[in-house]
Amino acid sequence: MTRFVCCLFVLCLFASFSIPSCANGPKSPRKAAFFSLLLPGTGELYAGGGKSGRFFLFTEGTFWTGLFAFRALASARETTFKSFAAAHAGAHTDGKPNSYFDELERFRSIYARNAYEEYVSGDAGRLRPETPDNIWEWDSEASRLKFQTLRNKKTWASQKAFLFAGALVFNRFASVLNAARIARKTQTTPPQTVQMALVPHPDGVLEGRVRIRF
Repeated sequence: MTRFVCCLFVLCLFASFSIPSCANGPKSPRKAAFFSLLLPGTGELYAGGGKSGRFFLFTEGTFWTGLFAFRALASARETTFKSFAAAHAGAHTDGKPNSYFDELERFRSIYARNAYEEYVSGDAGRLRPETPDNIWEWDSEASRLKFQTLRNKKTWASQKAFLFAGALVFNRFASVLNAARIARKTQTTPPQTVQMALVPHPDGVLEGRVRIRF
């Protein structure tokens, strides 16, 4: 994954400085928008916007790098808090849902968790089976709080990765609009105009006229 990120970032940098601007002749806004949808910045370069094209290529590479970096960090921190739970609470973390780790944060042991569920919900409570695969018991309150901190760090990294994913979507949207705008400026067809006028007749009647110019 690290190699993929590095290659992608280098590709965007290379494209931003090596792809020539195509400013000669009119350019298709649809084609420019399509190019930017595939890779932000290339639509601008096609339409002749070299400066903005290099900007969008650079931001694209930066956002992808940030996305994969924080995803890798989140994965590493998840491994850390799972290993910590196994070492200090005897928890079996493989294949467990998030709800299991939420309970590890809240309760000292599975016995405390089930006792709380019985107290709150009575016979309708959903008890977690006290099997070897589910049992946990923290060696100290400090360890439980440390586990909570480790999970929060993983959540923070996941949120940052989500923000970079959103930035990638926004970067594409902005580049598509910008590339189409630059391409429209290269069109040689005169814009359509509408003229309206009131023409007086000898009999005193006003006649309205509309003229459309293409």
